[in-house]
Amino acid sequence: ESIDKYTQNWESERIALMDMVVMQIAVSELVNFPSIPVSVTLNEYIDIAKVYSTAKSASFINGILDSIVKELKENKIIIKN
Repeated sequence: ESIDKYTQNWESERIALMDMVVMQIAVSELVNFPSIPVSVTLNEYIDIAKVYSTAKSASFINGILDSIVKELKENKIIIKN
């Protein structure tokens, strides 16, 4: 749901499948692993996108995940740095 919320202006066919998978796993890690800092999760998955997805994927994923992290922190779903 979080990813869908921040990709509403994108047709699902235009988003690379690997980008969706990377974002889903990143959100799962953010929510379910409180001992892993947010910056570590973001850096890891952005690096994965650089290697395994398209040339523009890293910046796209970074923008979406930044928005999701902000929302999760505001809603106190994640409480970590």
